[in-house]
Amino acid sequence: MTDPSSPAPDSTRARRLELLVAMLWLVAVVAATAQQGIAHHNNNFLIFRSASLHLLHGQDLYAPYPTEHFDFYKYSPTFALLFLPFALPPFALAMLLWNALNAGALYLAIGMVLPRRAATVAHAIVFLDMLGSLQNVQSNALVAALIILTFAAYERRHTVLGSLATAVGTNIKVFPLAGASFAIFHPRKLRVAVALVASLVVLAALPLLVTPLATLLAQYRSWRAIETTDALERGFSVMYHLQLVLRGNLPNWPVQLLGVAALLAPVLVRRERWREWTFRRVYLCSVLAFCVLFNHQSESPTFVIGVAGVAVWFASLERRTRWEWLVFAAVFVGTVLASSDAMPDWLQRHLFDPYRFKTVPLFVAWLEMQRRLWHRPGAAEVRAPRSSPA
Repeated sequence: MTDPSSPAPDSTRARRLELLVAMLWLVAVVAATAQQGIAHHNNNFLIFRSASLHLLHGQDLYAPYPTEHFDFYKYSPTFALLFLPFALPPFALAMLLWNALNAGALYLAIGMVLPRRAATVAHAIVFLDMLGSLQNVQSNALVAALIILTFAAYERRHTVLGSLATAVGTNIKVFPLAGASFAIFHPRKLRVAVALVASLVVLAALPLLVTPLATLLAQYRSWRAIETTDALERGFSVMYHLQLVLRGNLPNWPVQLLGVAALLAPVLVRRERWREWTFRRVYLCSVLAFCVLFNHQSESPTFVIGVAGVAVWFASLERRTRWEWLVFAAVFVGTVLASSDAMPDWLQRHLFDPYRFKTVPLFVAWLEMQRRLWHRPGAAEVRAPRSSPA
């Protein structure tokens, strides 16, 4: 006779799977740190640590420092200040803490917009891209988490927290400012605007705690100069593929402007759907994918942001059609596995690397998200499920 107080077999399996995935994320943090912080000193992390010390000493953050690292620092002066807790401890320990922050923030953020079982699925889907971001010791997993946190905070009417998350993300990489569009669904938009502007101003001025005003203004001028140069890049973006197709050297901004219009159009037109939790969550997924597809500085490790959007979208589906399975399979094979050892070397050399093909499946997934934002929902979609934080 079965004990009625014992957990159901399905519940037990779900908890075991959840624990297994969580352990994989933990192992990834340790393994990436051992590889990049102990086996050798990762260059990206050297750049971040050096920038914090350069800020303290009043040195130009954006000048070359070939004796310390190669390449340039490209983030804001505020990020250099916020990174200071990771610049002072020993290299390996600091990297372990930094990787734990990135992975932990993304893991928790996904759990804020999905129920537990669906969150486990999403964690499993985004795992390889999260690991790739950690191996490159970049901030992309943290940026994805901040965008999701902005959405979740606005959903719970935590205006200041959501605005602060957007401001922090914008001071790491500019494109997380797209998260401010989640305020469209917020009933007190003026309050959100005030909180966002105040957060951006306070964070922009925060380095004044350690550097004079004249020096800080010079840092921002240098940052603007290097950003202007980088604006000519294409990255792993829609603009790169348009350049291949049209065989022309179009500027990025018209394509990015069209992308913004396409992103916002269904939200602005379908106002009657704003009360639907599924509608708002699909828009979150669309923003995450957009931040990669129309970002002229997208690199392979940046895709953890877009894949997080696909993961949340796919994991949240209650009934998956063949088309949705096909879209997910294309993303998993053509985007997630594209830069992994699972992809044959000849395919990487002749397709994925020269044509930056991993953008294409993500773009198809983004178009599907946009289609779902435009289409009329069934009765089941109108009701907010238990996973809604509202």
